[in-house]
Amino acid sequence: MRIRVGRSAWVVLFVAAAAATPGCGAPKAKPKDPASETATNIRLAESYFNAGRVNEALGILQKAAASQPANAGLRNYYGQLCFLAGRNEEAEASFAKALELDPHLTDARNNLGAVYDVTGRKALAEQEFLKVLADGTYGTPEKAHLNLGILYQSQGRQDEAVSHFRKAVEINPKFWRGHFELASALDKSGHFDEAAREYEVAAPEYKGSGEYHYRIGLAYMKLDEPAKAREHFSRCQELSPGSESASKAYDLMKLLP
Repeated sequence: MRIRVGRSAWVVLFVAAAAATPGCGAPKAKPKDPASETATNIRLAESYFNAGRVNEALGILQKAAASQPANAGLRNYYGQLCFLAGRNEEAEASFAKALELDPHLTDARNNLGAVYDVTGRKALAEQEFLKVLADGTYGTPEKAHLNLGILYQSQGRQDEAVSHFRKAVEINPKFWRGHFELASALDKSGHFDEAAREYEVAAPEYKGSGEYHYRIGLAYMKLDEPAKAREHFSRCQELSPGSESASKAYDLMKLLP
């Protein structure tokens, strides 16, 4: 998954132009632009991270953050990469620091809630996500609805989970992750027909995943549509040979008429 940098990822600093001095001395070196330098470091870190060079990516961002200690957006971005790398303690500390620097950086609050969720602090996670939704200026509230849905689903609160997944895709109909999670929740609730439809909507993002084809194939099998089930089970085996999903798909195909 490509990491996207939000507009809060760096602050723009303006450097006053040096006054011209008389004489014919050698030209002074052009001062570095902190904003441009930070943007370059972020692109480099992103490139390293996507290439699997996690330590190098995080090292670059650590140095960038140290050089700009008041940059809340940079702290938030560093936390995102830590979180994706499974370094939850570092991610939490970075998100907390970002919010200390800028209490209105709602994206960092949403990210902090996600850390609380995966580390088992469900009540704290819920509080953060609800604070995100209370911010009417937040540009991507569908993310908070998605996170609340995932949180509630992990607690067995299926109706609440479905409600928040629905809100996520109502806000952004092209939020493919929202459609996928909604499909999964509907599947678990026994609404197989709607689940299959939502899986189909999520195809632009997930059609290259063997797990996705296993899930939608299983939904069609439950709907007694063997041709569609077989199509997706076969695709699962092509995309993910040797995986658990492919093994299950192979066994289920033998049960189809």
